[in-house]
Amino acid sequence: MPEMTENETPTKKQHRKKNRETHNAVERHRKKKINAGINRIGELIPCSPALKQSKNMILDQAFKYITELKRQNDELLLNGGNNEQGFYW
Repeated sequence: MPEMTENETPTKKQHRKKNRETHNAVERHRKKKINAGINRIGELIPCSPALKQSKNMILDQAFKYITELKRQNDELLLNGGNNEQGFYW
């Protein structure tokens, strides 16, 4: 963060403060949207309800789940849908 100089006017200080406050508000909003998205993904993946999941765990499990669903879908497409195998965690 740049140092305040002696010749900086109060108006410039107020402007910098307003810019910082605006940036902080934008960043808080961005983080809130990311967290909400991760939580929505966490609600879709199968897991133990007693397990408190971190964001990292949710993303890791979502990747594994999506990869397995894709594999199953590809297998069904290749076999013409004759495979009755289910997906279990």
